[in-house]
Amino acid sequence: MLKRLLPFVPLIFFIACVPSSGEITPPEITAMIQTLTATMWTPTPITPSATPEPNTGRVVEILNNAMLGSNPLAETIEAKFTVIDAQVLMDGPTNQAGILSIHVECEWIYTDSCTPEETFVTLMQALTANDKILGKILEQIPATIHTLQLIAFDHMTQSGIVISNWNDVLDYATGKINGNQLGSRIIRLSTAP
Repeated sequence: MLKRLLPFVPLIFFIACVPSSGEITPPEITAMIQTLTATMWTPTPITPSATPEPNTGRVVEILNNAMLGSNPLAETIEAKFTVIDAQVLMDGPTNQAGILSIHVECEWIYTDSCTPEETFVTLMQALTANDKILGKILEQIPATIHTLQLIAFDHMTQSGIVISNWNDVLDYATGKINGNQLGSRIIRLSTAP
């Protein structure tokens, strides 16, 4: 409704500025034009919108599409990895979304191939499978993310946690750092039985 009235705002101001006598003098015309110009060209303040709600369900879907079936031989004789959950966690002090937590289930076939490190490698392979995967993930999460937390599961039992700086993950995915560098920068936490 307001958008429909917007073109008539200058006319309303013009009529409001006309003196009761009906005569308009040149100084009054100048004042009205300046008022209308100021009204029309004064920028409205832009208030930043809140970070949109992250779509973690879409993150799970994107990663599983990249991960499942990407290596049928490994899924047949080693292990099958499935993303079962993704969460965006808030930082306590800043109350901003800061951690992307991805939960990956591993089902080993013949021998236990479900280490948290192997799970992290598989996740990195999924993120870097092609240029579109990472872009799609970035569209679903807030720009304030600074940490990737992988929670590894072995037959639905938590087996460990691998933490990486999100910028390191982005740099690895774009080729700015190599696997040696990324591997040396992760933090591995074991899960007590």
